[in-house]
Amino acid sequence: RGAGQVLACSAIAVACAILRRVLVGTDGPLSLGVGELECLGNRLTLAFVAFFGCCAGDTYASELGILSKAPPRLVTKPWKVAKPGTNGGISALGTVASAAGGIAMGLCHALFIFPPSLREVAALAYVGLAAGVGGSLVDSLLGATVQASYYDDEKKRIVKRPTATTTHVSGLPILSNEMVNFVSTALIAYAAYAAPRRLLLRFAT
Repeated sequence: RGAGQVLACSAIAVACAILRRVLVGTDGPLSLGVGELECLGNRLTLAFVAFFGCCAGDTYASELGILSKAPPRLVTKPWKVAKPGTNGGISALGTVASAAGGIAMGLCHALFIFPPSLREVAALAYVGLAAGVGGSLVDSLLGATVQASYYDDEKKRIVKRPTATTTHVSGLPILSNEMVNFVSTALIAYAAYAAPRRLLLRFAT
């Protein structure tokens, strides 16, 4: 991973953590009272967890989905088979992996809550699940449309940049992989920030 990739997969969450510390105080449990669901502390915590849920979901989907025995299909054209590694390609295994990655991030955050409650652990796992699957789909949609994929006939694999031996497979060369990651994580983090009631109401006390 280069510096740009690391920054794209951390900057927004770091900003959320700093803002929560400055504006709310030290980290603590979610406020699950019905009238407290939309408080600033909840919003920033949800954005933080959703951000990393999205990152992990996309990474799990990419690294484990490529092991699928069934070929991936373009998210924008599910009837069309894509070559493994194509930006915007999805598979059942990759989708399940994205869910697992998101849940893992939610549970990681829950582990540092003392004393943990089953209600809050379940809420954070649910937020991670939604962010992992949702973020992976958003990333795939962006990858299939505004990120170009090329197939190298000599290396027999998908590559990022065109050369004399490559064939264009999908997408437009508008955003880099780092920018796609940044945009997808930003959208998922904002969605979680903006919708605490929708995410937490079923866990409210």
